[in-house]
Amino acid sequence: MQERGRVASWGIIIVVLLIHLAMAPGVSLGVDEAHYALYALHPALSYFDHPPMVGWLQTLIAPLGYDEFTVRLVPAILYALSSYLVFRLSGILFPDGPAWVGLVAVFLINTAPMLQLMGWGLVPDLPLMVFGLLSLELIYRIHNQNRLLYWLGLGIVYGLAGLSKYTAIFLPLGMTLFMIQYQGLSWLRQAGPWLAALIALILISPVLVWNADNDWASLAYQFDRGVGVEEWSLKDALVMQLAQMFLYSILAYVAAIAAAFSLIRKRIPEEDRASCWLIVWSAFPVLVVIGWSAGDGTVLPNWPALGWTLLAPLSAYWICLGWSHWWLKSLAVFSSFLSIGLIVFVFFFLAFMPLSTFPFMASAIKDLVGWKAAAEQAQLLRQKWQEEEGVEPVLMVDNWTKASRIAWYAYPEPVQVLADRLTQFDFWHGKPEADSYGLLVRDKQSVPGNDHLEIQNFSCSLVDETESGVDTVTVNRFQFYQCKPAH
Repeated sequence: MQERGRVASWGIIIVVLLIHLAMAPGVSLGVDEAHYALYALHPALSYFDHPPMVGWLQTLIAPLGYDEFTVRLVPAILYALSSYLVFRLSGILFPDGPAWVGLVAVFLINTAPMLQLMGWGLVPDLPLMVFGLLSLELIYRIHNQNRLLYWLGLGIVYGLAGLSKYTAIFLPLGMTLFMIQYQGLSWLRQAGPWLAALIALILISPVLVWNADNDWASLAYQFDRGVGVEEWSLKDALVMQLAQMFLYSILAYVAAIAAAFSLIRKRIPEEDRASCWLIVWSAFPVLVVIGWSAGDGTVLPNWPALGWTLLAPLSAYWICLGWSHWWLKSLAVFSSFLSIGLIVFVFFFLAFMPLSTFPFMASAIKDLVGWKAAAEQAQLLRQKWQEEEGVEPVLMVDNWTKASRIAWYAYPEPVQVLADRLTQFDFWHGKPEADSYGLLVRDKQSVPGNDHLEIQNFSCSLVDETESGVDTVTVNRFQFYQCKPAH
């Protein structure tokens, strides 16, 4: 049975990888994809938005040619690697458990709609998932053998995780809670954990150096964004929980919570409890903090990805133990049908974009349609203005999310953001000077009645409009303004 499970798992991994690669060149880059692709075009120790791992990984594939296909190679490979590590980790943590645990775990993360989308479009959570899974394997080996080599490996993994995303801090927190539960504080009297901490600190030093050189801007921004809660709402928190049920699959959600309760009530076989506690301590702290932060509506759907990926082996283990129950089989069928149906619909729609059949999806692809043409038109208008009046305008947008696509398709033209808040583009291209000129690109459905706009001390006049659509349906309307100092 285990061999059949291995073959089936590899089959899932390879099929999903091929689907992601086949779809990669056919769709323009989205907001985050373009933004992180720009990281590799602006090499640095770290960045305002995130640590540097996503940029460094993209730099590795840049020599292959930088386009939609190559940009999406990294997430496709990382997602496939995560699936393999979930299968491997399931076998290591539950060597005497049900034979199908590894296959079910692979099935769970490959039927999670959010994870499928992440496997197609790079976000920092993807490398963090890989290093998180590796850390669990090393902690389990330390728990059983406590070799210095494993501690050194854990330090490297934690350092790489810290270079991926700031939520990596929850990984050593989970390890500490687990080790205290099973070994008290005695493990702190050996050299291993301290050497691991030193190695991790050395590896994340680029992030610390960048922050120290930039007034700790990135750390302050991420703390305020992810932890700071101004006005907490139970409704927003519950909506986020409901969203996770559908985005990470109802089966995975129910199984993870049920497995945790079974563990607390000691209904898990004793020989497997340490493995279960390791997963619980590693995954639930990040999910609890994100769940709390969702109370002010600031959480993005990819943020809990680390927690649900780490929980996959535990959820699979609980499902296999209780598979004889008819209600669990019914839940599995319903959840799988719903999740796979959603994944198939989304990828089918992205591949063919039949908007005339599904016009309600127009707003869902707004970030993918027309931005290349808008960037090219902006460049032409900027050049024409420069030739006619002798000014040197820069391309401008009013939000960093728009800047990512315009800057990607207009590269190497600098793009500045007309906004009060600090963005990554301010570090790359600076804030607009009071006496500068700019060609502003907006994507509004309507324009001011007199075709004139006052924004951030600039007086802007409409000079052109374009529309972009798919399958006879208009998706985006772009406006182009000449902006001059208001004084």
